[in-house]
Amino acid sequence: MTPSRTTLREIVAYLGIAYGLALIVAVGLPDAHINLLLSVMVPTVTVGILTFTLTPRGSRRSLWRGIGLGRAGFRAWPAAIVLPMLLCAGAYGTALVIGAGRLHLGEFSGAAVPDWTANFVVSLLIGTVIILGEEIGWRGYLLPRFQQVTTRRRAAVATGFAHGCFHLPLILLATTYDTGVPRWVAAPVAVAVITAGGVFYAWLWDRAGTVWPVAIAHNVVNTVFDLGAASVVATSGSGLAYVAGETGFATLGVCVLAAVVLLRWARVWRRPVVREVPVPVAQAPVAARAA
Repeated sequence: MTPSRTTLREIVAYLGIAYGLALIVAVGLPDAHINLLLSVMVPTVTVGILTFTLTPRGSRRSLWRGIGLGRAGFRAWPAAIVLPMLLCAGAYGTALVIGAGRLHLGEFSGAAVPDWTANFVVSLLIGTVIILGEEIGWRGYLLPRFQQVTTRRRAAVATGFAHGCFHLPLILLATTYDTGVPRWVAAPVAVAVITAGGVFYAWLWDRAGTVWPVAIAHNVVNTVFDLGAASVVATSGSGLAYVAGETGFATLGVCVLAAVVLLRWARVWRRPVVREVPVPVAQAPVAARAA
């Protein structure tokens, strides 16, 4: 079925506005750390702009209901929490095995466990709410529209790639997105890592039909990789950043492996897409799903 012009126009408009705002933030505030927070909010701001421009007045509430903020999606939470931890363990475990880093727990002790756990939980809660600013746009708005024009698998990869390219202004033009490797290395690797991660996020979205598990997973990724960076220190130079950092080859490897496994075997990709109704699977009419 030929995709509607409306869907294609929404995709192009979303990407144009989001990339334009990301460029403005990077160019206008290249050295201010607030540019990171502002960039996180750009996708939601973009959806807000489209709500009052391209979206007909009678469809605006439906658009936001489709994002799934009113549903928790509890069944996808275990995967959203556990898989990022496994990916982090794989990346930093590789660094330990090849000698690029060594374990450094600092002053960590049994007595500090309660405080550490409380701080970890609080950071997860607050961070998840903040990261919604990104996922409302990428998985809540853009992914269902890509699913209208191609298969679920391709939509997952396309959305992840678009999300990865969104980070390029900060990586290439600002000074606050420092991964520890040269920008000419960080830029393509970051896009590849985020593209692969986008497959995982799309899988969560299609399983739960809500953006919450995706935001949880995205925040857990950020949190556990920060913990990994604090717990494993480089044995010499900046080699660790090339292995297990945000743009390290081991990080890329485990993310790509997870994406390939999901794309090859996840059952969620076999569900038919309800054409011309850009809402999550969980909201699609039963009869339409079976068609």
